Amino acid sequence: MKMKQFLECEYALSNRIKCATCHVVIFKHELKIGHIFLRKDEGQQFDKKVWYHVHCIKKWPTGEKGQELPLFRLQTLKAEDQLKIKELYRSLQEKPKNKKEIKVLSKQEQYEKYVTVKNLNDPGQIEDDDDCIML
Repeated sequence: MKMKQFLECEYALSNRIKCATCHVVIFKHELKIGHIFLRKDEGQQFDKKVWYHVHCIKKWPTGEKGQELPLFRLQTLKAEDQLKIKELYRSLQEKPKNKKEIKVLSKQEQYEKYVTVKNLNDPGQIEDDDDCIML
């Protein structure tokens, strides 16, 4: 059965939980964000909760295919803590993602890169119709 995932924010009810990032205890009444995994199998319910300090989140948690997850219980927080969570979300969304640029090379550039990388002495091995994309 498919696993459901969502995020939850709340104040810690005790000091028995550790942050998944820094492995330090999240103290009672401290704000925390959890990544919750739920799955039902044949009448049994399985759940896993991974908790984080707000200041330890460097990348906003997403689903297994990179989809955004719903955030629950935001309205139960104090106004300043709601604002803190919203600002964290916005700041993490604005960060540029490390994407590789793809550059399409001309025939001459293809030849130069190919010869340099492969240390070939015989330029006859490169066909005129070869297409090459360098990352």
